[in-house]
Amino acid sequence: MSTDFKSKIAAFLARGESVQVVGLPGMGKSNFGRSLNGFFLDPNFYPDSTAITFINAIKESQETKLIVIDSANRLLKPEFQPFFFYLKALRDQHKYSLAYVLLTHHIIGPEHRFLLGDFYGIASEHIEYLPPTDPTQLSVLGFSPTPQQVDQITKLSGGIPALIRVCLVALRDKSSLDPEENPRLKAQIEEMLSISRDDPILSHSQLIQEYINSHTPINLSAAETRLLDLLMENQGKIVSKDQICAIVYPDVKDRVGISDHALDQLAHRLRAKVKSKYTIITHRGLGYLLS
Repeated sequence: MSTDFKSKIAAFLARGESVQVVGLPGMGKSNFGRSLNGFFLDPNFYPDSTAITFINAIKESQETKLIVIDSANRLLKPEFQPFFFYLKALRDQHKYSLAYVLLTHHIIGPEHRFLLGDFYGIASEHIEYLPPTDPTQLSVLGFSPTPQQVDQITKLSGGIPALIRVCLVALRDKSSLDPEENPRLKAQIEEMLSISRDDPILSHSQLIQEYINSHTPINLSAAETRLLDLLMENQGKIVSKDQICAIVYPDVKDRVGISDHALDQLAHRLRAKVKSKYTIITHRGLGYLLS
């Protein structure tokens, strides 16, 4: 976590101003929240997750300066409305001295105004996104990456702390960074994508972009599907145009009725749709090869 970001948040809190800290799973929200030294309320910690449970926990803490609420997005339900009313009343008692930090996957916006009541104004005083992390700020036991490896980790992870750790462990243990062969990596990526596929931080990670590309459904026409199936059955071999005509256009009895241009266009469309997964090579006068 950059010192500039910490200093910015600290300045808000010093003035008794509250802030939403937004970040997808794996961005290190909880670790950041615990580093702030206020009362840390983790809803996942309490077996009995009710508004009264959380109110009593804050009362018992006797905290009057800083209350950090983890997984705040989990509390955006009608049954927790009394909890938000309590937070507003407590702030009124300690105005200009008590601040809240709400750690959340996504912005708690105007659509939640009715649920939060007057606390909404407090919750939206400041909204800040967790920035990417420098890989050199994290470490795993028994491994110190070279400068070249740091650059590689930066590109692969996009500065997402959870992905940085996965990369460090994989490089240390010489294990795979293919999500299909690395269950921890796959689980982390899928958890992040389950929250958002549009968060800007995702575009910085090569691992996530490659995963999205390889798991995005491809809409193929019937002819494109038959051609792809034929090429996959003969992967690494040249498939002739006569073979393609027989399989892709089974109802056309006369090969002369299918021009080379039509086949080239079909292959061109298929190539464009599957380029993230396959490479289709044209062998002039012979046919096509899937590599």
